[in-house]
Amino acid sequence: MNDELKISNLEIEELKKLGKYTNENISKIKEGYPVQYIIGYVSFYGLKIKVNENTLIPRYETEYLIEKTINYIKKNNFINPKILDICTGTGCIGLTLKHKLPNSNITISDISTSALEVAKLNKEELKLDINIIESDLYENIKDTDYDIIISNPPYVMEDEQLPKNVLKEPHQALFSPNKGTYHIEQILKHASLHLKNKFLIAIEINEKSEQDLTRIINKYFNNINYKFENDLAGKTRYLFIYNKTNV
Repeated sequence: MNDELKISNLEIEELKKLGKYTNENISKIKEGYPVQYIIGYVSFYGLKIKVNENTLIPRYETEYLIEKTINYIKKNNFINPKILDICTGTGCIGLTLKHKLPNSNITISDISTSALEVAKLNKEELKLDINIIESDLYENIKDTDYDIIISNPPYVMEDEQLPKNVLKEPHQALFSPNKGTYHIEQILKHASLHLKNKFLIAIEINEKSEQDLTRIINKYFNNINYKFENDLAGKTRYLFIYNKTNV
């Protein structure tokens, strides 16, 4: 780790390899500009995922969401699952799931045209066959037979203090009203219209939202199973809701 720039030595080497270790870029990094945007991609679950200022930068928390979701899928014998990835950004979740589960049917969606342009580039670079839909949550989602809905939606509370470099990422993809729960509530409110009887919902959440989300779950679901699970730092980071499964 470079203490002055607060970036890893690997990132410095990557900048040098790309010819981007310039005084101008060093100044931008010192001012809090994300080094990932300068490099232009990140390594995510072993895949090279393109990023730019129109997308969130994929993080390890979301890698772990995918790992946990794949475990749920395998344990509960979802065969060739049909999966909807909402608020996809770079497409990293849906693309990784397609890479790990080649026989799955994946649709990714986002409200941001600019983010979906990056997702399309990632789809082409990785040569993974997924469907891409521009949609404000479920607005343009017509199918009613998904096995799984997965999402890393906006969940930062509007009054939360974030590091300077994170604030350089698109605020539309970060912040959510109602103490960080608005987008998740909208996903849960209408999920049943798009899911089979046996289903899984997997969502990355704000570590402070467990109590509010418990209330929301009970508002929209009856006799349902759900679990809050921790990330690798021990923070409550994931919500899994499931029905007719063995978990």
